[in-house]
Amino acid sequence: MQSRHFPSLLRPARVYRRCWTWQTFCVAASLILCAQAQAQSPGAWKPTRNIELVAGSAAGGGSDNLARLVQKILHEQKIVDAPLTVINKPASGGVVAWLGLNQNPMDGHHLAISTANLVTNHITGRSTLHFSEVTSVAQLFSEAVGIAVLADSPIRNGHDLAARLKTDANGVSAAIGTSLGNSGHIALALVTQTAGGDAKKLKAVVFQSVSQGITALIGGHVDVVSTAASNLAPHHIAGRIRIIGLTAPRRYAGALAGVPTWREQGVAVDVDNLRGVIGPKAMSAAQIAYWEAALARAVATSEWKSHLEKNQWTENFAGAEASRKILSEQQDEMRAGLIALGMAK
Repeated sequence: MQSRHFPSLLRPARVYRRCWTWQTFCVAASLILCAQAQAQSPGAWKPTRNIELVAGSAAGGGSDNLARLVQKILHEQKIVDAPLTVINKPASGGVVAWLGLNQNPMDGHHLAISTANLVTNHITGRSTLHFSEVTSVAQLFSEAVGIAVLADSPIRNGHDLAARLKTDANGVSAAIGTSLGNSGHIALALVTQTAGGDAKKLKAVVFQSVSQGITALIGGHVDVVSTAASNLAPHHIAGRIRIIGLTAPRRYAGALAGVPTWREQGVAVDVDNLRGVIGPKAMSAAQIAYWEAALARAVATSEWKSHLEKNQWTENFAGAEASRKILSEQQDEMRAGLIALGMAK
């Protein structure tokens, strides 16, 4: 896939999208076979003590929920024998979680959930950590961003929000988690900019987890929430909030089939939120191979596939080498977008 930079306002804005169902199957199958070969090799590695999987959000946040799902599948399916503990480090949009990895270099017992913040934090200067300074282990999936309002909000649809953002972007308060410049913030800014408003004037309110931002929306403290669609889906289905637009090229199926894309509403914006697993710098080839294969087995389970369908996640598992390339492409695309939004040079 060719890397695509953020276009001008005359063309659709796009961050990143991959959907390789057949390729996902092939990658998972090949990694499982590699794991079997590694197990017979004298140089094979496996965990010998407690494993820490760090989530850069508070309990109930997107990274926390994903980490606990990975933990559950790896244990219940007996993919990993060693104990695995989820650790929450929600400060600074994931910075604390990821910097902490490198306190244990070359140690395959320390992992973390990665998000787009791993790339954007460095671009915006929020963090000195570049994604190349940690070990890419695997990409798990991607998903579109949803922008939601309270169920009885006077903002009825995307047209209404776009009109308000065009005339008074500062008059709309938006909850995002867990830092400025993440995929949710970029999605909202691009909607604003594409609608003709000034994205630099957006009133973004950062929370330690998206769940806190949704609580603030339900309590009437902010006007909108912009985050990954899976974070919003349960509240949308329950009728507490309304998702008024998805940053996807086409509508989702299932429970969110009634939610229009921004494209349908005349605002051509696509944004993907990537989720993966990373480890500390200088992990050995054997450690990487172990975790690639373990995660490939996890995403092949029926429980994982059930969550893909339930949460509207895009299936695009990739191993370490492909993940590094994906992050490199995303860095170029995010940098172009953040420069256009005045958040980077």
